[in-house]
Amino acid sequence: MADRRRPRDGRWAVGIGLAVVLAILFFSVYDARDQGGLAAGNPSPQTFVAPVPVQVTDRLATEARRQAARAQVPELTRVDPTLQTLVLGSLASSGLPPVALDTVAAAYTRAEGVNASEVDAVLEAAVAVSPEERRTEVLAVLERRLVATAQVDLDLTEAARAATAAAIAPVLRSLEAGQVIVQEGEVLTAEVLGTLEAVGLYAPRFAAFGRSVWIVLGALLLGGLAALPLGYALRSLSDRFRPSQVHALVVLTVATLVVQRFVLEFSPSFVLVLLVPLLVAVLVSEVAGLLWAVWVAVVTALLVPSTPLVTLLATLVGAVVAVRAVGDVRTRPAVVLAGALGGAAGGAALVAWVLLGGGLSPLATATAFAAFLAGGVLAGVLALGLLPLFEVALGFLTGFRLLELSSPSHPLLQRLLVEAPGSYQHSLIISNLVEQAVQAIGGDPLLARVGALYHDVGKMRRPNFFVENQFSGDNPHDRISPHLSYLIITSHVRDGLELLREYRLPRQLEPFVLEHHGTTVLAYFYKRALEDASSISELNFRYPGPRPRSKESAVLLLADAVESASRTLKDPTQGSIRALIDRLIEQRLQDDQLSQSPLNLHDLAVIADTFERMLTAILHRRITYPSAEEIRGLRRAGRDPGQNKPLPAA
Repeated sequence: MADRRRPRDGRWAVGIGLAVVLAILFFSVYDARDQGGLAAGNPSPQTFVAPVPVQVTDRLATEARRQAARAQVPELTRVDPTLQTLVLGSLASSGLPPVALDTVAAAYTRAEGVNASEVDAVLEAAVAVSPEERRTEVLAVLERRLVATAQVDLDLTEAARAATAAAIAPVLRSLEAGQVIVQEGEVLTAEVLGTLEAVGLYAPRFAAFGRSVWIVLGALLLGGLAALPLGYALRSLSDRFRPSQVHALVVLTVATLVVQRFVLEFSPSFVLVLLVPLLVAVLVSEVAGLLWAVWVAVVTALLVPSTPLVTLLATLVGAVVAVRAVGDVRTRPAVVLAGALGGAAGGAALVAWVLLGGGLSPLATATAFAAFLAGGVLAGVLALGLLPLFEVALGFLTGFRLLELSSPSHPLLQRLLVEAPGSYQHSLIISNLVEQAVQAIGGDPLLARVGALYHDVGKMRRPNFFVENQFSGDNPHDRISPHLSYLIITSHVRDGLELLREYRLPRQLEPFVLEHHGTTVLAYFYKRALEDASSISELNFRYPGPRPRSKESAVLLLADAVESASRTLKDPTQGSIRALIDRLIEQRLQDDQLSQSPLNLHDLAVIADTFERMLTAILHRRITYPSAEEIRGLRRAGRDPGQNKPLPAA
């Protein structure tokens, strides 16, 4: 139970470690951008840009509108009833003309009262309606007794003006992602600080510790989310690759991102992360490289908050082009060219962005393009240098390595050619059969071809015990027991495995040696043993196996049987070849040799068609050429005037 949990626990540990490293990278970027000590009147310590498209309040324009609205609200007054009673009481005992008293009373009994600016008007009205001979008296009395009963209410006026100003909608200003808010060194104003606060780059209400806590939480959350897709990809690779290989890909990815983080401090256009998808495409597959390209492009864009969109576009285009280019190359130095093409494509994407939206001068654009190109070239150089480390130390099998192993000049194939030439020719034919059949059913044709080339190298230890190497006609099996013959024949599997390891060939080739006979019976020697003793068990004459567990090794098992048996056909017509193929495939099915392989009936039909086409071409019937003597005899019989001329060699 503990053994089963260990790999799963290991995957969790790798995933958590990846998330933590990503969180640290994000924190190092975004914590540096948080400037709690910003203040109006100080120079900006860095260039701030809008991280996302956003609308912010234009404080100056909004405040101007609100001040204008406040000015439209008049001063509000409040009537003092005590003053009102005193004024009216003093007038009642003044002895003034009733008409004057009525005029004053009408004004002072109003609900809004009499304010300071209206006192003179009330006085003039009362004097005007009084008899002419008493106007001087009325004026003298009223000047002493009339006061304003309506006083300005400052609190009520301010409340009304504040409500009117608050009702004015804020004036909004749109900011595009990447738009500069303030350049480094510019003097900060209240308006700029307000904009920075609106986009989340300035938080004056939080203490420095509080800001750091929030940034840590955000970085952890973002790191965990970013680690999820890569963790899923690594989990899918764990079925095909050893844990050490999967961990190596994680270390490569993380180390490259850490280096890229520091490089971005000097140039946001020197994108080195093309190295990761480039190597993954070579080590794993082109599809995996494309997935890695998308992932590293997103993470790199998150590390460049000043220009995330253009960084995402340029990095993604460059990585995809590099991955696609490396899939078409056949030599190791071409990896550098693939990196250069990726860098050039990323730089071209940046130039296109600048042409559409501006933002950089021609010199800055050319510099950025050169930086992208240099980053791609360096990524290609590093990939070329790291390939041998991943191949030799970690056991990754690349297409470059397979192409090198398929060369006839390889020392082990040279030994096979010299020491067991018949087995070498057999392996060549088998490699062609297997490659074509595996390609037709969607397997790995290059791996299948190389595996077929090396599947019989163990025959070099005792080449004369195998019929394809018995050129003199002498068969040593005629002089030994069938049991000893069985041991000698089956030992070529063990001997082949030892030779592969002696020459340090990739472990991925070992199944082709171990599985190319499965657990089939050596029928010839089993028959001989039965002739000597009828109670012999069939198990004593079976190969130790295992049975094929992949498409490629299963096709090799079928091709090995079909090619060997096809040599016995006396009249190899297309019909007889197809009958032989169908019979042998049916035998392997009945013998349960393909039960552990992923082949289905459709695959077997495609394999049979491929074998038929190729063996028919190899074993095609040839015409019998006449000898020189026959030609001369025919010439003499027909009296050919040129009969004395020498005949060309047939």
